[in-house]
Amino acid sequence: MGLAAYVHCGCWAGGLAGPPPAGPIGFGADGRLGLLEPWTAETEEAHFAVEDWLQNGCAHERMQLISEYLGSGAGHLRRALLEAGGANFPALLAYLPTRTHDGCIPAGEVPRVLAELDLFEKEARLPDEAVLVDEASGTVLFSRGFDVGRYFIGVDEDGFFVRDTRVDPPVELFRATRFEQQALPGDELELSGDGRTVRLSSRKPFADFLPTTPRRLVAEVRSRTGADFAHLLGMLRRLGAASVTTGSPVTWT
Repeated sequence: MGLAAYVHCGCWAGGLAGPPPAGPIGFGADGRLGLLEPWTAETEEAHFAVEDWLQNGCAHERMQLISEYLGSGAGHLRRALLEAGGANFPALLAYLPTRTHDGCIPAGEVPRVLAELDLFEKEARLPDEAVLVDEASGTVLFSRGFDVGRYFIGVDEDGFFVRDTRVDPPVELFRATRFEQQALPGDELELSGDGRTVRLSSRKPFADFLPTTPRRLVAEVRSRTGADFAHLLGMLRRLGAASVTTGSPVTWT
């Protein structure tokens, strides 16, 4: 599961929600709203009652004003922040989750985070990135590399490549900057380009999940800026705006 985040509404604090069944109610250190009492045998029933109240206590579903699904985007953003000079983005690096999907951005820190999002989008200059692109649509299919059975498939500044990892050291079977792919009988994939041809066993065409499977693919080196993360930054800004409005933290999940 990828990373998600939400911001609680302010109904519980503003008298717009039904009264809680137990108290005191507030935000824990992890940013989660609930009963501020240790979970013990004596308080277990009260905790369950408060959890039920959080599901149905006001007009907002789960008493959340907004939720966003970031997927793996937070990890990509963290790497980009470090590449752009991590010292310029201390709040973002402090509060973006790393390995676990928990914790929060405290409401008092949200303005700092929003300011750093603006700085990153407007001024960050990132290292160039090698990508594989569908020549017809311009859609980026992937960057870097990955293992597929016996093969390591990747893209670098010199083009797209396939290596056979069954041998030591691995042998490069194919390299091209522009090539065609064709599915063959027997679950084989033929790649042809830059005067070379290779057939890969037990391999489906790249990006066959798209409405139209690409036939011609191109390896490119593209420049990157913070603006490339506009979609993810927009989600974080919406979460931040909700936090500023309600006084609730941005809670990761």
